[in-house]
Amino acid sequence: MKYSKRIQNRVSRIEGQVGGVKRMIVNSTDEDKVMTQLQAVISSLESLKLELLKKRMKESMVEDIRKSLGLSE
Repeated sequence: MKYSKRIQNRVSRIEGQVGGVKRMIVNSTDEDKVMTQLQAVISSLESLKLELLKKRMKESMVEDIRKSLGLSE
């Protein structure tokens, strides 16, 4: 499966966020700030998950319609 540039960019941003959390931990940043960043990472992952789920649902619906119309390959 090929993922769009938008999805790839989102994953890159999440990688950056996780790297930021790692740096915060290595630098002994205040726990409250680390927890805030962790929540941001979790929210980003949830958003990515929803986007992928919507993409999959759309693809599945299109395939089902094609099959019902006899257009499936």
